Amino acid sequence: MKKHVLLTLMAAVMLMVLPSCGPDDDPLSHLTDGVKVITADPMYITATTASCGAEVTADDNGLLIEIGVCWSLSEHPTIDDKVVKSHHCSQPFTGLLTHLEPNTEYYVCGYAQYGTEYVYGDVKSFTTLIDTIPTSSPVTTLPAYDITCDGFTCEVQIEPFGATPLMAGVCYSRYPDFSINNCEGYYTADDPYHACCYCYYGLMPNTQYYYRGFVAYISDEFSSQANYLYGDILSITTLDTPLDLSLYTYYPYYNWSDDHIVVSGYMECNKPEVINEVGFCYSHTNEYPQFDSDLHVIAGTPTGQWYDFSSDIYNLSANTTYYLRSYARYMTDSIGYGNVVSFDTY
Repeated sequence: MKKHVLLTLMAAVMLMVLPSCGPDDDPLSHLTDGVKVITADPMYITATTASCGAEVTADDNGLLIEIGVCWSLSEHPTIDDKVVKSHHCSQPFTGLLTHLEPNTEYYVCGYAQYGTEYVYGDVKSFTTLIDTIPTSSPVTTLPAYDITCDGFTCEVQIEPFGATPLMAGVCYSRYPDFSINNCEGYYTADDPYHACCYCYYGLMPNTQYYYRGFVAYISDEFSSQANYLYGDILSITTLDTPLDLSLYTYYPYYNWSDDHIVVSGYMECNKPEVINEVGFCYSHTNEYPQFDSDLHVIAGTPTGQWYDFSSDIYNLSANTTYYLRSYARYMTDSIGYGNVVSFDTY
């Protein structure tokens, strides 16, 4: 009897000494205290799709395994519902929610897997659009800018509508009645809701072009045929090609004699059709002879982009230093000059 009582007392003492395993002392109970998940606002909502994302911060990034978004018709979505996910937990995640029902309210929240636990962000809601193509186009064509002789820049904005957009862009033509099927060219952007297009390919200078924004979309998920909606048609006129004129004055290669000398020069110009004449200005007092104020002789009218020309200069004074340079008169009143050379008469 005494032995039985002694064993009972010893067992009671051991129960008092052993540590408790209650829920407050569970080593995993505080594992996720340093984890925070932020649910992004749903965007780009259509009748059957939407975009949503999540961002996670944690005390120990090494325990982050997965980041994603879950959604449901219920107010408390979990990973047991529909999910899109990524294992790149150090970066903000954005996923596309697909196969949604039109005109339906959904609940969505971001989540992160931290070790064996899941942490959820705030729940947000959105309603999908009605599954109809709008009577007015969701495409806005914005005015062009950075217009040059061979191109322009244009931005296009797309409002969400009842279809999934594939791409947005701008198309252009020299004729006002056109679409993507008969345009002279088009450019697209990665963002199907906002396109910034740089149209710098094959446009002609000093030419009127018409342009319009567009969006391509699939009418339903089982279709492979792209449809298009367009913005208003606007127009621009490209700039004229800048004049590129280069003149060179050769040193006179014939000796002065009988009060005259032969002078020559060279012209290179991308628009020879605007050159009225080429020739030489000369003076014995002005080191930079001018067409209007000093003497000049006309050598000819260019016949191509590269043009050699020469002329005789008469009635020169003996024992005098003369300054000479080639000139080109273009667009009637403008003057371009070449380099200055000097020579001495005797």
